[in-house]
Amino acid sequence: MTDTEIYGTDYASTGFVSSDGDIGLVSELDNAEQAIRNRLLTRLGTYPSIDDEYGSEIHRVLGEKLNNETISELEVYINDCILDEPRVYEITSLEITVMDKDTLRILLQLQLVDGSELGFEEVINTLG
Repeated sequence: MTDTEIYGTDYASTGFVSSDGDIGLVSELDNAEQAIRNRLLTRLGTYPSIDDEYGSEIHRVLGEKLNNETISELEVYINDCILDEPRVYEITSLEITVMDKDTLRILLQLQLVDGSELGFEEVINTLG
C-alpha cells in the first residue's frame, strides 16, 4: 500500500493555488499532517452533521490563566483529539511550553499507522 493510499490527497487548507490557478493539493504525509492539524484546531462539534466527534476541546483554555492545571487540561484535550485521528497510531511525545502569558507552543511527535513518524509545532494565542 502506498502513502497516498494510506494518507490520501486533499485540497490544501493553506489556500495554496498552483501556478495554473488550480486549488493546491496535498498528498501522503503532508496530507496526514494537514488532517491532524485541522482536527486539532477545529472546535469539537463544529460539523455535527458529518462527525460530531471531529475536532478538539483546546478552545476551552482560551482566555484562561496559563498554569499547571490548564496545561494538564490541554494535554488531555490534545491526547483525546489526536488519538481519534485514524492516521495516528500513537503519540510518542507531547510538549507544551508557555512562551508568554498569552502564547503556547505545542510540539507533537507521532507514530502513524504505517510506522512513519511525523512531528510538528503549533503556536496558539490563548486570547482567542
